[in-house]
Amino acid sequence: MKALLVFTTLIIFTATACGPNKEELAREKLERAEQLFAGKKFNDAKLEIDSIEELYPGQIEFITRGQDLLRQIRIEEQKQSMAFLDSMLHLKEAELNPLMKNFIISDDYGKKKILIHKRQKPENSYARTYLRAHLDLEGNFYISSRYTGTERIYHDQIKVYFSGNNVLSEVVPEDGFNNRHFEDGENHWEVINFKDGKDNGVIDFIASNADQSLKVQFRGKKYYYIVMEKFDKEAIRDGYEISFVLKEIQHIKDEIEKVKAAASTDGILHERKRGGALNTK
Repeated sequence: MKALLVFTTLIIFTATACGPNKEELAREKLERAEQLFAGKKFNDAKLEIDSIEELYPGQIEFITRGQDLLRQIRIEEQKQSMAFLDSMLHLKEAELNPLMKNFIISDDYGKKKILIHKRQKPENSYARTYLRAHLDLEGNFYISSRYTGTERIYHDQIKVYFSGNNVLSEVVPEDGFNNRHFEDGENHWEVINFKDGKDNGVIDFIASNADQSLKVQFRGKKYYYIVMEKFDKEAIRDGYEISFVLKEIQHIKDEIEKVKAAASTDGILHERKRGGALNTK
């Protein structure tokens, strides 16, 4: 029995002595991570690096080298992200350019610059009854109904329709801001801003059917009807499309700034680590 115990102990000792030690295993993990990094398999490489600290917490050299490799991986990921985002930004800007041909940038309405369709400039539409497109450089978009006449109709809602198809906006009560009225002698103006979804699908309906003969019913105490001009339909259709592209461009720019900030932070932390190491020597 005693001999059997001694023999078993010798086998365990021999297996332990002959097997790889923790330093060798940690080195193998790091080498594997470096190979994965060279093959641009960044996520797999990061998993290998994480496992070094988890499985071999006492192997400071390889943990430190793994962290340096992790910083290189992050830099490469940031470079790839930046290249992708720059490419997407160029594509979206190229998509925007032809859409902008009928719009001008104006800052006549306070500090915020807005985009106005050339055929919907206020000076050209002073006495018109129509639907106007409103768009800013951040991509915020809405429409307003603008009635002009010798008497009030007290409208608070619009319906757009053609050939049995129609869509009805929400009611916007007169409040002096989003539904307001003013007059000048014989003429009356009524303006409703259909913001925050109050159009209830009117914008999408016009954009999707801009090639149709669209009619608008101004609904209030009295009703008033118009047939939309071609350029008014195009202003809403194109402004609506531009709004999505502008928002996408802004999102890409925000992501670029995040990548730059992350790259800057990684660089600062790396320099601090290097500085700390130097100061301890």
